[in-house]
Amino acid sequence: MGKFLLSLLYASIAVAILATAVLAIHPKKPNQSRVFLGGQEIFVDIADTPALQELGLSFREKLNANEGMLFVFQKPMPYGFWMKDMKFPIDIIWFDANRHIVDVWENAEPSSYPYVFTARTPAQFVLEVPAGFFSKYDLELGNTLEIP
Repeated sequence: MGKFLLSLLYASIAVAILATAVLAIHPKKPNQSRVFLGGQEIFVDIADTPALQELGLSFREKLNANEGMLFVFQKPMPYGFWMKDMKFPIDIIWFDANRHIVDVWENAEPSSYPYVFTARTPAQFVLEVPAGFFSKYDLELGNTLEIP
């Protein structure tokens, strides 16, 4: 029985080490999720409150290639975004209530502030990703954002 318990202890330690390694690569925060667009997995911070939406990506140093921020609104409207306190360019992608791309602004530069990038069509979701994402993955209007 002692060998069994020792084996069980070693197995538990191995699982804990593996879980820690996975979390170190992709930490899960309460307001974090993953979405898929153009066959690409994107780890997103969710901005679903007015305070989080106002802050957005301001003051961040960068986004990794597979990271973004997903803004979730209560109802479709032509939401506008500016680059206040941004430190890097982004692609801004607007989606309707069915999560289809309805508009995009590629390579929005921090120097564009105070210009407001506004959707030409009402949107309920907005995804901010690193500049170049939209063209790199050959996205187009009508593509669907998958939210598992």
